[in-house]
Amino acid sequence: MTLTEKAEISKFIIRHAVEKYPRIFAACSFGKDSRVVADLAMQVKPDIQFIGIDTGYEFPETLAFADRMVQETDMKFRWVRASPEARRKIDESYGDSFVKNDQYKCCEMKIPAIESVMHEYDAWITGLRRDETEHRKNTGLMEEGKIAKANPIAFWTKDEIWQYIKEHRLSYHPLYDAGYPSLGCKPCTTSGKIRDGGGRQGQFERAGRFAGTEHAGQECGLHLM
Repeated sequence: MTLTEKAEISKFIIRHAVEKYPRIFAACSFGKDSRVVADLAMQVKPDIQFIGIDTGYEFPETLAFADRMVQETDMKFRWVRASPEARRKIDESYGDSFVKNDQYKCCEMKIPAIESVMHEYDAWITGLRRDETEHRKNTGLMEEGKIAKANPIAFWTKDEIWQYIKEHRLSYHPLYDAGYPSLGCKPCTTSGKIRDGGGRQGQFERAGRFAGTEHAGQECGLHLM
């Protein structure tokens, strides 16, 4: 299957989700996968709502690129954040530590942030891919949960993501060129390859996420909702 054919299938999935769930948003982290999903989704529905989660611990480069991309594409975008009360409770729970029960504080902030808007929607679109990590290998194109989830690029590979970005001359997050294979919040994201307990380099691009916890290279909890 060519990349062009894959893109058409992805747009079909997005179109199906938009038609079935009029109250829908697309998650946008401003990483490479979100960049591709944004381009595809706006071809289907130019005014689709994009939502990003600001944990308060984003890379400055992420915030700067977000401003640039929103201006470049004229995408309909808004940040969501944990309420002051939720943030206070999390801060008190973590105290002087940034990691508690193998969970980073920045990751903990994501759940109340996204839950604050979930009631407004019936579905969301993500940039999950099956080859990102062992824990995403069974990602479906459409999934059920608190609200429905569409994963239109689940069957793409990392190389195809970069090929699409190059062929369509899309701007992308500058930290990829600095050696970050996967991007999240600053505290829980490490550049380069992270070795597992056996001394072997992580084979998945998310190997640099959540280092030092049992969740290393896995999930922050957002997509386990």
